[in-house]
Amino acid sequence: MKKTILTIIIICSALGAFAQPRAMGLRFGITGLEADYQHTMNRNQFIQGNIGLDYSVLADGKPGIEATAIYNFIWARPAWTDRGTWALYAGPGASLGYVADEAHVTIGKEVYPYSTSGFMLGICGQVGLEYTFWFPLQLSVDLRPLIGMHVGGQYKMTDPITGETVRRDAHVGLYDTGLLGFCPTFSVRYRF
Repeated sequence: MKKTILTIIIICSALGAFAQPRAMGLRFGITGLEADYQHTMNRNQFIQGNIGLDYSVLADGKPGIEATAIYNFIWARPAWTDRGTWALYAGPGASLGYVADEAHVTIGKEVYPYSTSGFMLGICGQVGLEYTFWFPLQLSVDLRPLIGMHVGGQYKMTDPITGETVRRDAHVGLYDTGLLGFCPTFSVRYRF
């Protein structure tokens, strides 16, 4: 009997989780293009997941790939229109990926920037505004700065003055491109 009750509770909880409103779509901005998914936890909280191409710093024309998960809290629902709903939200998250970032090499007294691809791991914060229409469409704009670590690959460069080859092994540093998250990003989602 206990197993039957436990099984019923688990099934009802799973069905309740799937019955919550969800939204799927695209998120695009200066940093790239992502598939966007939102799952509502309750009236004032939702989980957001993104996976996509990172075009912020191109390494030989090849985009990186990045995945992000955020737990958002809705802190205001302004009544700016008669139809549809507005929401102001913010929340913390984490991101990881294989992306390009800018690094620097010093040759003599000159510092030369270069692009290097490698792994990135960081934390992010998001703040945004979304509008859900009275039909299943949702639009939003958000800011998502990211602070993280980037581990780049090896780099070789020929010194233009001496002609010697300068080689730099793996680069570990701050993921500078994450600060482009202060630029607005737009999302279009189908809500179901």
